[in-house]
Amino acid sequence: MTDSISDYIAEAAAKELPSSEEEDDIEDEDTCSAQELATQFRTQYTKDEASLSLKRDYVLGLCADPGFTRLAAGLSNTAVKIYDLSATGALTEVHEERVPALPGSDNTVTICGVRFLEENSNTLLVGTTNGLVRLFDLRATGEQARFEYKVNPEAEPALPPVPECITCFDRNANSRIICCGTEQHMGNVYLLFYDVRERKQLGVYYESHEDDVTAVRFHASNPDLLCTGGTDGLINVFDIKQSDEDEALCNTINTESSVHRLNWHQNVYDQDIISCITHTNDFKSYECMEGDEVISFERSDIVAGIRRKNAGNFNLINAHNLEDDGVFLLAGTNFNRGEVLRSVTAPAKDTLKPLANFVGNKQIVRESLYDAKRDLLITGGESGIISIWSPDAGSMISSNKLKSKSIAAKKHKKTPY
Repeated sequence: MTDSISDYIAEAAAKELPSSEEEDDIEDEDTCSAQELATQFRTQYTKDEASLSLKRDYVLGLCADPGFTRLAAGLSNTAVKIYDLSATGALTEVHEERVPALPGSDNTVTICGVRFLEENSNTLLVGTTNGLVRLFDLRATGEQARFEYKVNPEAEPALPPVPECITCFDRNANSRIICCGTEQHMGNVYLLFYDVRERKQLGVYYESHEDDVTAVRFHASNPDLLCTGGTDGLINVFDIKQSDEDEALCNTINTESSVHRLNWHQNVYDQDIISCITHTNDFKSYECMEGDEVISFERSDIVAGIRRKNAGNFNLINAHNLEDDGVFLLAGTNFNRGEVLRSVTAPAKDTLKPLANFVGNKQIVRESLYDAKRDLLITGGESGIISIWSPDAGSMISSNKLKSKSIAAKKHKKTPY
């Protein structure tokens, strides 16, 4: 599969399709020599790659089943590609037509999340920004159910108008509940809830956020614990088993920024920690119930941590749990089509330690997954490529038959989420 990537890059570039990769590079360079980089960072190599689109459809969503045997990649054109993942980390089979693009969708409708249900690797939820979460059984053709909020005009008290779009969604740890976040609409912002098994809507929260909801994350093992974040800078923690929104709201944390991404972690005392990546590429983490800040790194700190000079083209992509309960930050730049992709650990406050240098990256990365047991990182981004990264350089795989083509192009340069 890897052999076809260079040809793919050249062909996509020749089509002159718009992408932030085509913007002028901001001058940048490493702060140390190549020898020092090799000493400070362990090298990660591309174990396998697949190009999902020749038309520069962004990868906007990635998820894996609990055993990391199957991978779903959601594209900006609303299609989803499904890959089987071998024990060695190779992409072994592609299921292209199980989740096709939404018919009649245009560039204003994109993927806003993909999630496998916990029961098996055959049941997939796909969210799109036109307000739909669709349920697919990958052993069958077509969607099995769809969740779309309908306001009950007879509800007491009557709800203000609910927007027709959603920005993000997640399912809880027992795969029973879906929560979706919305943009601000007529002065209100909503969290919408559905029952997966009963195929019905449950209710809404609309008093806890003041601006667009940008992140919705359920706790990995507690099905009732939910955190949400928005451009209002707030992180709200809910116990959704409570009867109403006021009782469900356990804690509100003000990041004094704009929330882009949230993740759950645990510290050495088994306390729940919420990490936050802001829209200004800062990193913060908080103790879940008390709201105390655990660590905080500004954009410039992380740029220095990955040994680069210029913060102007820097992207903080994600925060992942290591097998020893540590956390690493994945960061990259827009420089030279995103070729710089590195990670650092945050073992203590005010400390960043170099971890890995992902050599040969071919795109600006926007999404990532990490399998701690096998030390496999999976990335996707603006060139529509999935890359599997491993410390093992001796098992590069070529599987051209898994290269797939999409049917719609991304038409604008701005970040599509």
